[in-house]
Amino acid sequence: MSRAEHGVYGAALAASTMLTVGALKHRHKGLATAGASSMAVMADAWMGATLGPSVPSLIASSLVTGGAYAVYVPWLVRSRREQLALQVKAAKAGVTAQGLGTDTLAPGLTGATREETALMQALVAMLSVPAVDVTALEYTRFGWRAVIVLPPGRDTAPHKVIARRDQLATNLGLPGKLRLAKGEQDNELVAYLYESDPLASPIAWPGPSTRTCTEPVVLGVDAYGQPVTIPLLYNHTLIGGATDNGKSGVQSVLIAYAVACEDAEALLIDMKPGAVEFGPWRDSALALADTPSRAMQLLKMVWAEVERRGALLSSLGEKKWVPGKHGPAWFVFIDELAELIRRVPAAAKLIESLLQVARYTGVTLVCATQSPSNRVFGGSTDGRQQYQVRIGLGAKESTTSNLIFGPGAYGDGWCLDELDLAGKFLRWDREHQIPVDARAYWMTEADVTATSHRYAREETETEARGHPEHAPDPEDDPTPPRPPVPPSGPGGGRPLLRAVPTFPDGSEIADERHAALWQAVEKAGPRGITVDDLVALGLPQFAARSSVNGPLAQWRRRGWIEEAGKQGRAMAFRTVPRLPVGEAPAAVTDAAPVTVGG
Repeated sequence: MSRAEHGVYGAALAASTMLTVGALKHRHKGLATAGASSMAVMADAWMGATLGPSVPSLIASSLVTGGAYAVYVPWLVRSRREQLALQVKAAKAGVTAQGLGTDTLAPGLTGATREETALMQALVAMLSVPAVDVTALEYTRFGWRAVIVLPPGRDTAPHKVIARRDQLATNLGLPGKLRLAKGEQDNELVAYLYESDPLASPIAWPGPSTRTCTEPVVLGVDAYGQPVTIPLLYNHTLIGGATDNGKSGVQSVLIAYAVACEDAEALLIDMKPGAVEFGPWRDSALALADTPSRAMQLLKMVWAEVERRGALLSSLGEKKWVPGKHGPAWFVFIDELAELIRRVPAAAKLIESLLQVARYTGVTLVCATQSPSNRVFGGSTDGRQQYQVRIGLGAKESTTSNLIFGPGAYGDGWCLDELDLAGKFLRWDREHQIPVDARAYWMTEADVTATSHRYAREETETEARGHPEHAPDPEDDPTPPRPPVPPSGPGGGRPLLRAVPTFPDGSEIADERHAALWQAVEKAGPRGITVDDLVALGLPQFAARSSVNGPLAQWRRRGWIEEAGKQGRAMAFRTVPRLPVGEAPAAVTDAAPVTVGG
């Protein structure tokens, strides 16, 4: 034979060998049989052409054919054993014969669509047992969603599969981002594959969606392009997530909803210095508290309103406050709840009480915090149980998901660490207990300013709630407005928060406990009051002489408290008289400079 003829036979044998190896690797019975047969035929033909009809040629052909089948037959036996073992596992898991697929070497890998087949293949490769069924596979503009019924077992539970999401995504081998979540049933797994991110760009706020708080607020859009509605009325709401992930943006949309509704009022507590988050809403809110003392006053005012409304409902023989029928609903927004509790510990009990009993009076709390744990509520109880709506934004740690949505939430697919853009969130309430990516509307600073001005509280309710599209054209020579009616308490108008107690130097007494102790000394007048008498008052956390002596000693060093003489055998103390503003000492401007270093 010539060299060219040997090359043709060699190339054909190499191709047959590669086909056989690939078929064995991927367990394709038909291709494996064809490849092994081709190898034997090509080897026999090559040797026959080289040696010619002879005994050595016959012996060589027999050896080649026997060697090929010596490799193929054990592989076939092993594959059939694995097939039998897989069928036993499937039978124990309750998988039907139809669920095993049509290929005897690839059970459970045949689905109605390419995506379903890939999903079943990936699950078998990871779990070594096929899924019971794929009950639903629906396509969206951005990918697809499937509901998978998993076989029973400790290692096939949904939270076990969710924990191995990266491995399943690798096995799936399809482009896109895979998200997993626990389904409605205990053995259901919901798989989302986003081939493109539908929430990659900010979504402009379209404006208020309603004028009554009896309708839900539209907070944003989910990954399916559907509006995300939040039933805010009668449902306390918790907003959690790491800083710079959009909590303020979510609150802005909710506040805009509250101020735009004709049957609702917004009350705001912002513990950031200068009320940088809620300050722009000052004109349209019923009240804004921006210091610890004012925050406590506002909470006490809300509690008084709850008691008033409860008494009114009782006299009417009704069980629930209906906005528009009994009066406006109140939505109390609290920014940085953890900071409020840290600076005003007494607020924890009051907020806890409001969470438990205020809903039926039409008073709803909307609280935002980075640390929604029981410590935020004073450490005595876990107030999260009172929040019927929970909104989780992006977080760096998986534990944040469990803090917001409850123990074990991360294992069920509430993975906040996978939210990669500000404004993306997961929403949980009674009607939505499967996590779906969503993104809140984005309100610009101009949107906030314009909305607050549009719904600013004015002299009459009609003027305050007027919509510009229904407003008449402005007059060329308008009549000057009348002076506004002085505001009143909860019964109507904007409430006035009382003067904040201060020390003689003008600084605010931020701690409610110290404020009570200071006012007790101040109330005693020039005669003063003894430490024992202060203890006898039963002030919170001042039930012992040692607890009273600390603040008194500090105030004496600052010159705010002085001795008033003895009462019996004990020394009495009184506050130092405050100087009028005009007699306050001026700052020293001509003092000699201080020389450093001699």
